[in-house]
Amino acid sequence: MTMQQRIFDRTASNLVIDCIVQRQRERAILCDISASGCRMELFDGVVQIGSTIIFELDDRLAFAGEVVWTRGGQAGVQFTRSLPARVMTALEM
Repeated sequence: MTMQQRIFDRTASNLVIDCIVQRQRERAILCDISASGCRMELFDGVVQIGSTIIFELDDRLAFAGEVVWTRGGQAGVQFTRSLPARVMTALEM
């Protein structure tokens, strides 16, 4: 998805979040985020296009997406579905 195709505006972020990538627990920075996707950077490791990522806010709140691009240590993720209001509130969007 290119920037011209985005439906939702992105919000700048520096939130550190736990996630699961290829069955491995990782930590990542959400560099920017919208209801439909985000740009992220993993602390360790790399992701590949097509990988599924599960982001965990806490024991009860998680959301998932698919890596659609990578560049250096960063990746673009398109969420499986738009973020529900409770997730957006938890992310302070």
